[in-house]
Amino acid sequence: MIKHIAETAIAANIDALAALIQEMTERMDEATGYVRDGQRNAAIGTIIDLDRMLADAAALHGAALALHRNTPA
Repeated sequence: MIKHIAETAIAANIDALAALIQEMTERMDEATGYVRDGQRNAAIGTIIDLDRMLADAAALHGAALALHRNTPA
């Protein structure tokens, strides 16, 4: 039972991490386009909260690893 719960939680964390990384990638692509068009302010506005997103990504990654490490095989 505990193993099943942990596996479900790990999968949820990995799915959330993948979605977050996809969103960050899309924002970076958008920001790159703005920079190429000479719209520096728009580029920065697009990535302004990237630090928060990176912290969230690190937390999701850490949670998945912690669940894996602390769940019996």
